[in-house]
Amino acid sequence: MLTLAQIVVSLLRNHLETVAYQDAFPDPLFYGMFAALGLAAFFSWRRSHPIENVWQRGVIAVLAAVGALLIGFLGALADRVLGLAGLIGWGVAAVAFGIAGSRWAVRAFAAPDPGTGGTG
Repeated sequence: MLTLAQIVVSLLRNHLETVAYQDAFPDPLFYGMFAALGLAAFFSWRRSHPIENVWQRGVIAVLAAVGALLIGFLGALADRVLGLAGLIGWGVAAVAFGIAGSRWAVRAFAAPDPGTGGTG
């Protein structure tokens, strides 16, 4: 979400004057950051639903929010180094890694624990 807000700001920065940009949109990066933090915390809380310990679920949600913030910071670096194309590429890569990580977490939770096998 934060990378999407950065793309919007990059597009607006290139097409509007500074004063017109500031008047048209209050602060899309600020709202994009809060949306990214909230979505990361919400979805990580929901994804960690099988964990019974509320404290562990909360830690997972906070770590996901911090990770979303770091993704946004790295998106700013991609924007400065490679421009709009780098920012779009970073956004696609972040979504792809997020989907892969989510699938990995689901598979890891569903797999039986090899340490509790019945031999021996």
